[in-house]
Amino acid sequence: MNKKIGAGIAAAVVLVTGVLGTSYYMGGKLQQDFTNAAAQWSRDDLKIQITSYERGAFSSAAKTVWTLDQDGDPVQFTAEHKISHGPLPMGHAAQINTLFHLPDDADPGLKAALNGRAPVQLLTKVGWGHSTSNLMTSPPVKARVNDSDMDWGGMTIQWDMPSDMKAIKGTASIPALQFKDEEGSMSLEKACMRFDVLQPKGQQFWIGPMNMAIDKVTTTHAEPDSLPSSIQGLSLDSDTVLKTDTLEMTLKGGIKSAQMQGKTADDLVWDLSLRNIDAAWLNHVMELSQKKSPDQEQTDSEDDGSDDAESPNPGGIDLRQAMLKTISQALARKPEIEIKRLAMRTPEGVSEFAATLQYLGDGENLNKLPTDLKLTLKTSLPKPVMESMITARKRNQLIEALDEEDNDYSMEDFERTAKIQAAADIQMLQKSGIFEDKSGLMSTQIVYEAGMFQVNGKPLDGEGTAMLFGTLTD
Repeated sequence: MNKKIGAGIAAAVVLVTGVLGTSYYMGGKLQQDFTNAAAQWSRDDLKIQITSYERGAFSSAAKTVWTLDQDGDPVQFTAEHKISHGPLPMGHAAQINTLFHLPDDADPGLKAALNGRAPVQLLTKVGWGHSTSNLMTSPPVKARVNDSDMDWGGMTIQWDMPSDMKAIKGTASIPALQFKDEEGSMSLEKACMRFDVLQPKGQQFWIGPMNMAIDKVTTTHAEPDSLPSSIQGLSLDSDTVLKTDTLEMTLKGGIKSAQMQGKTADDLVWDLSLRNIDAAWLNHVMELSQKKSPDQEQTDSEDDGSDDAESPNPGGIDLRQAMLKTISQALARKPEIEIKRLAMRTPEGVSEFAATLQYLGDGENLNKLPTDLKLTLKTSLPKPVMESMITARKRNQLIEALDEEDNDYSMEDFERTAKIQAAADIQMLQKSGIFEDKSGLMSTQIVYEAGMFQVNGKPLDGEGTAMLFGTLTD
């Protein structure tokens, strides 16, 4: 979607994370807090400027300019804030009604479809303890924009925040969204989200559960032979828990049905966990990630036309180097990544995968890293699925290798050769003992520990190791 067209929707996304700009404290310091909020939530890619603030005895009015600049092509839009702060406005300390307006150069078709309505409206009620209750809405819009038909079903986001703004709980929903042009279409049906997260004292990260669900996503292409792709019944649940000084993160989800390029898969599920993540290390990394590296500082200087563009800021941070210097702190917790289950059902049967990667050392000697790691991997998939996966990879390799050369090969030639190579690979994998054919299911269990591989309970010889690595890197 054109960046100018989506300015109203982009504003909504920015506002979810920038809610402080509408959480104004009451009393004599209202205007100062308004100014502080705008400054606090301004950052490299978002600038909030207060262009006017008129305060009355019982109400105030303000205007702000928001500038989004994520890729060197800034988008600017304005907001009007009407603030009611007494006496006793509707039973709470204050109420702020904010209307966001499209950029001046927004598409005329979108402006006409809105017919004077604001693309995003935010109503904030401020409690006596300075907590806030917020309701953000966007109206349904149907418009012809830049040779594309857009059908935006609207949006509703509701969330509550305490006075320190270190927690947020709420819901979000989008009934429908569709784009259609001469190249194809994309449609989304009923997306919703729930969140209940907080930022621990002194930390950069947030913890707590989040949930997202989408009824259906469909894409089509205008080419005659192109088949539609769709996903139905998508769900995603994540949770981050702080256990004293370590974090545990979980990610679970599923897809009821998926269709792509004429192939279908049902009952897709995934269940992943990260355990023993050092909280202090993660906090340190997040703090460093907010600082610019010398290269970034130099680029910014060049973009600004500064005279000292050739003198990078010596205080800049190289995040990769900084992470490497503190990696021992993270490893000392013995972090672990586990894919408990990754599975799907196709007409050929059920495919499943599970894996665990553990660090067993003390974090002091990184030279021992290869022997301090333990990897356990288990997979089972129908033989036709394995044949199809390897054949597709071989076919792409053949096409890529001959793409820049004159050749008379047809797609049938590529397909036939790819199938022959795939069959040879599968035969070698079975011969080396890496995969076992169990009644049509290709299964393997691989364990890497203390620098040695075991496959299906047996040590892997040199030829088998070479075959395994060849398969993984091919």
